[in-house]
Amino acid sequence: MREISIFESVVKDSFIDKIESAAWCTDLMQYAAYKCKIDGLIASAHLFCPEIIQIKDYIFIKQFWNCSVEESVEYIERLEEQYQSKKAIEMSVNTWSIGDFFIGDTSKLMDDDEIIIQFGNALVYFWKSRVRELFPEKKITVRLGNDLMGEYGLCITLYEND
Repeated sequence: MREISIFESVVKDSFIDKIESAAWCTDLMQYAAYKCKIDGLIASAHLFCPEIIQIKDYIFIKQFWNCSVEESVEYIERLEEQYQSKKAIEMSVNTWSIGDFFIGDTSKLMDDDEIIIQFGNALVYFWKSRVRELFPEKKITVRLGNDLMGEYGLCITLYEND
């Protein structure tokens, strides 16, 4: 039996080698604290553990839901007329292009598919944990896919399996 076990992060530690300004850092935690400061890290926690809104039996990432509480039930009814399944309704709201998280970022990291996929995988991991905690009885899928629901490139989506 091994006395020491190391359990890897959802983000590969080799990522630090791709960051030009991080050569002095010993690890990604040190770089994150240096680069983001406390406000950026708190905002990152909100991104990785987002607010969730439930309307009727539908589950949405609140930041993707563009209606006031008063308008929500009426908007759901319009979505029910437009889409024929719960999955399609949830995907229509909860699908987001990974690139859209970084509008305006012109760094070369944005051209590195491996880096984009790592970010997407981290989101999937934490969003899955979030919805499992909130809705342990539901079978909610969080996954990556390409060109989903009219979005461009690698996308993240969340929906309950019908």
